[in-house]
Amino acid sequence: MANTQVIFKGNVMDVLIYKNEEDWQSVPETEGLISKWELETDIKLPKDYRAFMVKYNGGRPYPCLFKHNVPKELWQMDDDDTVLLGSIYDWKYALERCGDRLEFDEIPAKSIIIGTDPGGTELGLSMEENSFGKVYLIYFAVGPEDDEPVMRTSLLANSFREFVFEKLYENTDQDGHDYWFRRNQEHLTRKVEF
Repeated sequence: MANTQVIFKGNVMDVLIYKNEEDWQSVPETEGLISKWELETDIKLPKDYRAFMVKYNGGRPYPCLFKHNVPKELWQMDDDDTVLLGSIYDWKYALERCGDRLEFDEIPAKSIIIGTDPGGTELGLSMEENSFGKVYLIYFAVGPEDDEPVMRTSLLANSFREFVFEKLYENTDQDGHDYWFRRNQEHLTRKVEF
């Protein structure tokens, strides 16, 4: 992304969200599914993430750019430290992704995969006591000697709320809006409030 100057921070402009080519009918069932999962696993979701999922059940937020702090030698992309958030997974898919994931030492053992960028780099939400509710970027990194890729994490925010309202931003080129906006989807857009 050519111009990464921040012009809109999530806590200055409204955060918007829309469902990807579907309506909002899947949202009402989410609270029951989450409650069932919490009862079965004896794990309580962070209140902010739970409130978001009950109200929206995932979706595509805007603004949708965020910065990572991965050391340049480990980040396999260009030198830009900007990442584009593709979507926050709906509850059913988030659970599927958790079931698919292998155990990696670098990922908090109790974590939920909550979203992705367009290239498949994912976001994790920690359920561990010492990092409960923190949002991480989960990425593959290659060592300086072209070793095999290793799964790693990088802290993005201390809470889901902080990630959505303080870490997401837009740049002067409006790269995020150009990616996010879908003509004829305006009726599926909502203002994010949780």
